[in-house]
Amino acid sequence: MEPNERLAAVRDGMTVMYERVARLIEEQDDLSMMIPGFEWTVREMAVHLAGGIRRYTALANGEYDLSALTFDKKMLDARARGLNADNPEADPKKLAEQIREGFELFMSVTAKVPAETPVRYYNGLRPNVAEIASVLLGEPVIHGYDIGTGVGAPWRIDPEYSVLFLGVFQKFGCSALFQPDRASGLDATYRVDIPGTESTFVRIVDRTCREVPADGPADCVISADPVTAHLVYTGRMKQWPAIALGQLTFSGARPEIGPGFFDLFVCP
Repeated sequence: MEPNERLAAVRDGMTVMYERVARLIEEQDDLSMMIPGFEWTVREMAVHLAGGIRRYTALANGEYDLSALTFDKKMLDARARGLNADNPEADPKKLAEQIREGFELFMSVTAKVPAETPVRYYNGLRPNVAEIASVLLGEPVIHGYDIGTGVGAPWRIDPEYSVLFLGVFQKFGCSALFQPDRASGLDATYRVDIPGTESTFVRIVDRTCREVPADGPADCVISADPVTAHLVYTGRMKQWPAIALGQLTFSGARPEIGPGFFDLFVCP
């Protein structure tokens, strides 16, 4: 998908998702409950959403530089907590309005910045504005899921929004999120097939990870629907229930190495 087309699709998705998550937040009387599986409260997740969209706006505008930071989960968690501490707001309606205001600012900026403009991102990566917008779209999608889990409210994940997120996540995930210590002794080529995205070929050898041209065989083919892949990649769903339900499958000459693939990466 070329940058202008991607950015237009992402902006449409953000219009839906940021309003949806803002409404979920403002409907709550209390945001102090813990989110299962996290050390975060619902309030902290709402603050994270409100601040994150403003930081991505500054990235898109060239006012923010993340290139010196790495995708280190512990470091990024600590950084996120520090940033959250700057916003003590606890009123659900006011936090919802902060999210809406941040969304409007992002939309205003990205209406003027060319979609192909490079951005100074983590690990020295240089995605363009359309690509970081795709990553940002993943925020209300997955954190809305977290908040819904915390407050006991249903939360729908739309496959088309997962596709937009995953198309970029897979492109940069190999170099940024790979954990060499988890790949000791592994020599394999994987193909990841997710409907709506281009197949990704990943070569793991000598504790290194790189994308390879899609012109050869793969030892293991990993197939999943977009929503399942989104939840498993981000650690919101354990892979074993997805495997048992047939939502995540492995094939090829070495299907037995498939379940270890997601453990090779860490999502901050």
